[in-house]
Amino acid sequence: MKKKIFFGCKIAIFIGLAVAVLAYGVHSMHLREPLDYAENLDAVAVTVDGEDITLRDLYFYVLYEERVVEDAATVYDDTQTRRFWNIHTNSSFVQEEAKENILGMAVHDAIFYRMSQDWQMVLTSDEKAILDNRRNDFWTDLYDVQLETLPVSYDEVNAAMKRSALAQKAQQRMVDEHEGASYAGYNWDGADYKRLKEEHEIKINKKVWNRVIIGNVSLRHDTLISID
Repeated sequence: MKKKIFFGCKIAIFIGLAVAVLAYGVHSMHLREPLDYAENLDAVAVTVDGEDITLRDLYFYVLYEERVVEDAATVYDDTQTRRFWNIHTNSSFVQEEAKENILGMAVHDAIFYRMSQDWQMVLTSDEKAILDNRRNDFWTDLYDVQLETLPVSYDEVNAAMKRSALAQKAQQRMVDEHEGASYAGYNWDGADYKRLKEEHEIKINKKVWNRVIIGNVSLRHDTLISID
């Protein structure tokens, strides 16, 4: 009788372990599954100083970066632009660099936009005119597919561009207040900015961001896979 009970316990433990392993496998596969960006716009991609930045907030940067890279891809091979997205250069993949650029620009602007609000900055009439020109150029330069599949409104993208303009204004003030500093030094990949960034708390939501396939959000390159 004891042997039967012992054997039954072993079976139960084995089944329990098998279920746990299966559940873990399913969960792991889900985390690696490409994310449908348009269906998850309100998912948090990164948090900066306690403020959530969603995929919706990032879409302006996605549009911009995917357009810039696609321009280069067209020069590289205008018949199969996806080939350029998949090439390895400068010790990383083009797709990976684009993804880093998007998050880098967005976090940079979030930090400096907060500064602009703390300093109660507003755009002057001249700065508004410059912004209007930038908006016109931005929308004109996009590919048809980017406009046709736009999951956010024009107003949302234009609002993001205004926040970026205010961030740039705060960046210029930071440069002006630090002797010997340059504007480039406070760009998102600049040395001065990298030191400044250390003063801020930045948390990337990898469960979301790792599943985003840049190059296949506003554009369509179905053969691209996530490289994270």
